[in-house]
Amino acid sequence: MELLSKKSILIIAPSLIAESLSLKLTSLDKNLDIKLNSIIDGKTPDLIIWNILNYQSEDLIRLELLKLKERWTESKILIVISGELVGKQPPSLNTEGLLLNPNAENVLESINIIIDGGRVFDLENNNKIQNKNEKLLTFNQKLLTSGLKQIDNEINYIFKYVNADSTPDFYKFILKGRLRELITAKSFLIFLWGNSLDLYTDTIYTENKINIDNNNNTNKNTIFIKDKNTLEIWDLILNRLRDRYNSSNLNIDFNNSSIILSGLKKEFISRLIFKMLDELDNLIKNIKENYKDKDFKEDFNSLIEELKINTISNITESYFRLRRGNESISINEFIYKEVSCNEIDKESHESIMFIEPIIKNEPLDYDGKLLPLYETESFIILENIISNWIIRNCNLLASEVFNICSTWPELRTILINPELQSTRNFERFRNNINNYNRWHEYIYMPIYLYESKREYIDIIDNKFTRYFKNENREKELKNLEWLQKQVTLLVEIRDAIAPQLEIAVKYIGNLFVTFLTKVLGKAIGLVGKGILQGLGRSISK
Repeated sequence: MELLSKKSILIIAPSLIAESLSLKLTSLDKNLDIKLNSIIDGKTPDLIIWNILNYQSEDLIRLELLKLKERWTESKILIVISGELVGKQPPSLNTEGLLLNPNAENVLESINIIIDGGRVFDLENNNKIQNKNEKLLTFNQKLLTSGLKQIDNEINYIFKYVNADSTPDFYKFILKGRLRELITAKSFLIFLWGNSLDLYTDTIYTENKINIDNNNNTNKNTIFIKDKNTLEIWDLILNRLRDRYNSSNLNIDFNNSSIILSGLKKEFISRLIFKMLDELDNLIKNIKENYKDKDFKEDFNSLIEELKINTISNITESYFRLRRGNESISINEFIYKEVSCNEIDKESHESIMFIEPIIKNEPLDYDGKLLPLYETESFIILENIISNWIIRNCNLLASEVFNICSTWPELRTILINPELQSTRNFERFRNNINNYNRWHEYIYMPIYLYESKREYIDIIDNKFTRYFKNENREKELKNLEWLQKQVTLLVEIRDAIAPQLEIAVKYIGNLFVTFLTKVLGKAIGLVGKGILQGLGRSISK
């Protein structure tokens, strides 16, 4: 008699892969009842493992996923994509698990977590395809790819309604029919004209479709969420950010004239970032424990200000002292008394936006969408928002450090980058920062708001890097100052006048060409004819 009921698994995959994966899994765990590509007699499987070889079309996967969910409504689904990804990012699918080229141990761990109610997904593709050379598309190829993109856009638009619970079943039935038409049309286009695209002729694929025997394959980008608790998700993000900003990664000169944080010594850059991460962790867990019966929002602003002060006032070791005049002063205590952390970076999100969902176990309200934190898309968005907030607020704290060092030159030797310790370099760096901030505040940022963009700062390849994301920023646009609004007005006027100006220039150009060829050209011809006749030469037509 078995004490534990076996976990029922259905593997959908090519026969050789399904058999080898089944053998490997059952050798690791005897408590698995695995069926291969067949209907389980009178029993709904606990988990369906769907293996996809060399994924190319996200639309077809979504459609097949809908069919699987309709057939086995109570089963959970783990998608395993093996081989190489054609795109740079894994597909965004509404499923309990998504793994890229995993080993059997990762698959087994994912099985246990998903069956127990958790989620598993890979964030990145570590095995990107390699292109030998890139070719420019011809006009016909551009037309075909443009048509395919239009079909893709409509397919994605329909999927939003098919996956929505608020859509009536009758409309879902009609939409699924439309989906099949679009996907068939897309497949037919590729069948007829796909060879002209030359999409895969220079692509190198691996022969190892699924890495079953590689026990050393540790996928650091696999996220295991066991019970979908938001505090667990926060801990995962916290540890990932600590790994990303590990002090061993900050091993180059960061002297960047547009980011004041880069003017500090490398060890203090790392210390500020890590200390703010720790303080944010303490704040979230403190609110979670101590504000069960009352709303934390009343004290929230003071808590955030305290977080910043605690971060900057621990920039050095607690015992570190420096002589100022005839006194021996604790640097941390002096900074604690001097700083005022009231400045706000408008390019970072409001901290309440990401702290409240973590504390209240709610979805993330982002760009008009409510995203559960345990989904792949929202996990990445939340991590990027927190990372941007941390670095931008550390940047503001660094400006406080520079202000203090301007009145205490001896402190520069402790905290400031050696290249900036001379008075001239120090003041020039501050002036560059101030000029950049003024231009950003009054010119760049209003344009970003008008274009619905947000600037993010991250550390990529050991360098501070700025990049942009499209976000709805209408509320911030309405709250701009008068001068900032004039910048957006100028951009709007430019956009309005540009087409008319283009037409006017074209019209004037045509008049000018007509004048040169018809009037001036003919006049020059008549003058030339008269001169020739005067010389006794006649020109006959």
